[in-house]
Amino acid sequence: MTGGIEYLDLGSDDPSVIGLKASGTITADAMVALIDRLESVQASGHKARMYLDLTEYKSSELSVVKEKFAHMGTFWTGIERCAYVVDKGWMSTAIGLIDAVTPMHLRAFGTDQDDEARAWVLEKA
Repeated sequence: MTGGIEYLDLGSDDPSVIGLKASGTITADAMVALIDRLESVQASGHKARMYLDLTEYKSSELSVVKEKFAHMGTFWTGIERCAYVVDKGWMSTAIGLIDAVTPMHLRAFGTDQDDEARAWVLEKA
């Protein structure tokens, strides 16, 4: 199955706001590009605020896990908040559990809460 990461325009000119839609299978190349973008935001002295639509996400290549572990510090310290739009209850539960143990703020939104998810990401803390 093909797929990847599509970058979305959330209507903000703030480079720390990143909108993504994941679909199909995520590749290591797509993850490396995202990590590069997060590191660029972090190098500018900011933390990223991310919107991530996972409604068409199916899986990730095994090498994506390797990239995530290799850059775990970037994820832990480079993201202020991340809104996940999901259509599966287990994903919402997992996001809530992960939020409890990370320094970033994660929040799951249903597919009917897309506008709310975007507003939450655009809101400055």
